[in-house]
Amino acid sequence: MRIPQEILEQIKDDPTTGAIAACEFVEEEFNNGNSWVPSDEELLFEIYALLFSLKEAGRISYLQDAPDLKASFPNICVRISQFVDGVKEQLQSQRRDQTNERRLDNFKNHFSLALSNTFGYEFTDGDLKRIRALINELRELITDNTELDEDHKRRLLKRLEKMQSEIHKKVSDLNAFYGLAVEASVVLKKVGENAKPIVDRIKELTGISWNTQARAENLPSGTEPPMLENDATPRAIE
Repeated sequence: MRIPQEILEQIKDDPTTGAIAACEFVEEEFNNGNSWVPSDEELLFEIYALLFSLKEAGRISYLQDAPDLKASFPNICVRISQFVDGVKEQLQSQRRDQTNERRLDNFKNHFSLALSNTFGYEFTDGDLKRIRALINELRELITDNTELDEDHKRRLLKRLEKMQSEIHKKVSDLNAFYGLAVEASVVLKKVGENAKPIVDRIKELTGISWNTQARAENLPSGTEPPMLENDATPRAIE
């Protein structure tokens, strides 16, 4: 495999940006050559397989038609290269849209809370850092889990992506956290004890949100969250 491990690690945290980086790496590999060689064909199959796998897992989306993999050499190199270039352009456009949407949401959230002086829940800097780390860990655990069906994985990953885009220093509600707590119950019932690493991280995320809510609501110190158990192994929410 020639695609660098650091790019594959980046894909785990940010599939769109990582996939773009993988496409750019492959394109740069061909910049110095004037004609296709067999090793180019192998690298092109590698990037095609990566992009196809990411789409199949619901990590990225694109509308580019699949190339004819039965074409003869070097025509197949041209076709896969054109496919990769088309996918890269679509992903770049999606990333621009996502970045602009997040930027707008950040400004709207900031001005809504600042100008109206409305009530909001405010995380500490340490909370924000831990929340982002837990989301990344959950994304990797869910992707690697072999007992959850692919549709359920896609739903969980989309929920995490949305949650990550909405996490700010100050938020108007904590619904994303408590919705994830319900998901923990579903995963536990489906998978059982093997789901514990996923459930434990969701439980920690819910605990952070509860502490933030308790602080904002001036609840007594040590008040237990209603949806969390005190034992080491979380139980399903009935």
